[in-house]
Order: sequence, then C-alpha cells, then structure tokens
Amino acid sequence: MGKRQINATLYLESRISWKGKEFVVEETPEGYLFAYGKYRTKILATDMPEWYVYGYLYKQHGYISAKNVKHLLYVPNYTIDNHYLKYDSLFISYGEPIEPYEYSEGRHWYKGHGHVLYGSIIVDFVKAAGKHSGYGVKERNPQLFMAADNRQ
Repeated sequence: MGKRQINATLYLESRISWKGKEFVVEETPEGYLFAYGKYRTKILATDMPEWYVYGYLYKQHGYISAKNVKHLLYVPNYTIDNHYLKYDSLFISYGEPIEPYEYSEGRHWYKGHGHVLYGSIIVDFVKAAGKHSGYGVKERNPQLFMAADNRQ
C-alpha cells in the first residue's frame, strides 16, 4: 500500500459525538484514526511519523504533531499542588502568537492556539517539539523546561 498523506496536527483513535441525548464513542474495526477527532481517515497508528506524540488528548488517546511548532505557552496550576502536571495547561500554536484576552470581568483565556494539552503528555510534547521543531524551550520558557527536566 502507498504512503499515507498525513497533514493534520491531531489524530485520535476514536470519535466522540452526540446521538440524541448521549455521547457515542466511535472506533473503526480496522483501527483507522480520526483527523482532528472528527474525520475518518485510512491512517493507522503504524503510519504515524516519529514527530507525532502519543498520549491522552481531549478525553481520548491519540497523536499530536510536534513538528512546525511556533509558540508554546505553559500555564501551571498553583491551586492544586499534589497532582504534578495534571491540571497544568500547555497551549500550542503552529502559526500565530498565543495572547491572553479577557472574556468576562476578571476571567481570561488565550487566543491564537491550535491545541491545549493537560497532564503528563506535556513533558513528552515539549521534548518532541524541541527535537522536531527546533523550539528553544529553555530559552523561551524556562519554567516549562524545568517542569520537563524534573519529571525524569
């Protein structure tokens, strides 16, 4: 079989959708992945290049690209300190800068990101982004570099 064209930055093992009043999890019997968690592909896990990081993303397992990363923003959670990285966030952008904005009085979020990671995949993704995107984690975000180093 020919080489598969892999363009999406996110491939998930299943697709979650609403059917009536409940969630339905759809998987393919062949093991094909869903691009962006929506679109069925003919891509298998064995087809994924080395720059795709496997982990728990968006309440399911899948692969996220660490290639062509332009911006990362690490937001630690200082409220709950006994769950290392579990409630921390990593905002990822493959193009435009990530910027904060206030969406209601006293509440803020970030715009310009393509994906948000939570939990232990943050460390694996940061290492892969440094390797495959040439993203200088230590220079651009020392706090994130320290989190990745302390996990080893």
